[in-house]
Amino acid sequence: MLQRVHVQILDHSANDIILADREFQQPITNKYLADELKSELNSSYPSMVSVEYIDLFMHEDDEYFIDIMELLRQGAITAPVILINGILKIHGGIPPSVIKKEVEKLIFSGPVH
Repeated sequence: MLQRVHVQILDHSANDIILADREFQQPITNKYLADELKSELNSSYPSMVSVEYIDLFMHEDDEYFIDIMELLRQGAITAPVILINGILKIHGGIPPSVIKKEVEKLIFSGPVH
């Protein structure tokens, strides 16, 4: 049986624009990259993968992210932070190919006992 995967992309809205150029219809932001990743994963694995973009400024008081916020404050990690099934896997960027490989490993590894 295949396993469902939940990807969370934790970011600061202050990291907003990554790339802005006349050749792009809109500026490239981490939110935009997260939406693109969500579309790609939903297309490849419908109903198996959920992708959630979370602005940490909006969740500063959320106890669930307190450890992540502390690591960011200390400079131990940099935003955006990628959690896959609640486990910190990547930080400092949103590399779609790396995330997709991690997701595929989990999907095809079978159910968690």
